[in-house]
Amino acid sequence: MSKNIMLIAFSLLLLAGAVAFDYIQKKEFTQNLQRIKEDNFEVKKVASLQQLWKAKGMKSKIQRVLANIRANKKERVEFKRNKVDIKLNNLSDKELNRVLTKLSMLPIQFKKLQIRRNGQDFILECVCVW
Repeated sequence: MSKNIMLIAFSLLLLAGAVAFDYIQKKEFTQNLQRIKEDNFEVKKVASLQQLWKAKGMKSKIQRVLANIRANKKERVEFKRNKVDIKLNNLSDKELNRVLTKLSMLPIQFKKLQIRRNGQDFILECVCVW
């Protein structure tokens, strides 16, 4: 009889362990599922905010800033997708300050900004991304 009782006790212990394991696995699964749903919601929210705050019409805004500079001072103005490469020669100090101030008010990032002085005039080279 003692063998049967031990076998029944071991079986009940094994059954209790299996039930506990099943409960823990289901709980972890629901927690992971909830976390995935929250992450998915967060990704969708960030994507919608990026669409909302995406810099629109930057090419025309930069062209308006550079419209005040005479054509003979513009050596290079190249637009590529979300990037512009600008090189301006023979700028006076007022022109340089005006261009830099207006560019800095736009939502762009300067990847390269180099200003060289040549006597009374300045040379501005910059690469901007948005």
